[in-house]
Amino acid sequence: MFTPRDLIRAQRASQRVETAMQEKIGYCRQQAAECAARAQEAADKDTRELFLRFRDSWLKAAKRYESSAAAAPDESPERRPSSFAPEPSTHDWRSRPNDARTDTTAERLGAA
Repeated sequence: MFTPRDLIRAQRASQRVETAMQEKIGYCRQQAAECAARAQEAADKDTRELFLRFRDSWLKAAKRYESSAAAAPDESPERRPSSFAPEPSTHDWRSRPNDARTDTTAERLGAA
């Protein structure tokens, strides 16, 4: 059974997690706004599109944090599955052999 002290500690820990999530969401949104501003200032179309892609990535990150915080507000972050870690798959580049790691540049270019 939980004591009142345990409940207070759990509540404080939950508040710290909530605060940390809000800070992360705010940071992502701040970065998105900066990228949007840089896109407006860009001299050429390619640079503008690049900054708009960066903005969209930051906004997606903020939404992931928001959905993660809303999905299980009473659950501690240690027990909550991370939506930010990629699921291992058979297509994972880290698990496949890569000729570039074993061949020299000359061999890959057909000199050997």
